Amino acid sequence: MALCRAAAADGITSIVATPHVLRENWINDDEGVRDELVLKLNTLLGGKPAILPGCEYWFSAEVLDLLGPQGDEGAMGATGPVTRLNRSRYLLVEFPAGQVMESAEAVFHELSVLDIVPVIAHPERNMVLSRDPERLARLMERGALSQVTAASVLGEFGARAQHATEEFLRLGLVSVIASDSHSVKVRPPRMTAAREKVRKHWGAEVEQALFVANPEAIVRSAPLPWPAA
Repeated sequence: MALCRAAAADGITSIVATPHVLRENWINDDEGVRDELVLKLNTLLGGKPAILPGCEYWFSAEVLDLLGPQGDEGAMGATGPVTRLNRSRYLLVEFPAGQVMESAEAVFHELSVLDIVPVIAHPERNMVLSRDPERLARLMERGALSQVTAASVLGEFGARAQHATEEFLRLGLVSVIASDSHSVKVRPPRMTAAREKVRKHWGAEVEQALFVANPEAIVRSAPLPWPAA
């Protein structure tokens, strides 16, 4: 509740709740339990901000089985552990900090065949992608998007993550900027400050696209409006 209210104070009107799923100690494989928590938060907050369902999926080729071709809810049906962002066609995917699996490009291609768009969480904090923007570009060529953390824009994850963020922005490899907030005291929402910096250094069009237009398209399951095709 405190974190949601801090987010609202930072100008955030909607939050996609993205608990870790199938990652190490955070299994969280019961979608029904997560949905109950989303409903409870929305009831307590009165929709300010609005809380939307989602998850942060720990990358594995198993996702093709979890989201297979048997209907919109995938091979495991509505009881599966993976929740796309607001149940759209977009799925937030996280790689280990020091690794990008060799299977990723093939898996992302297969997801695109299923009309599912992987959104790579915080690539600027991944040691492989931060050092090799071309690797990120290849993943995006296979249909992926990239989601950079607002605090990385501000340098709060260190110089390497900030440099990678700036390089990704220069190369057009950022699709959306998100808070990735974890608590009020540790990693609080930093969206307003990040928006101001992006607007100052990369312009109002980029700022509006990465903080408003593209995120809105994702939760509506619509094509991203920026960059224009």
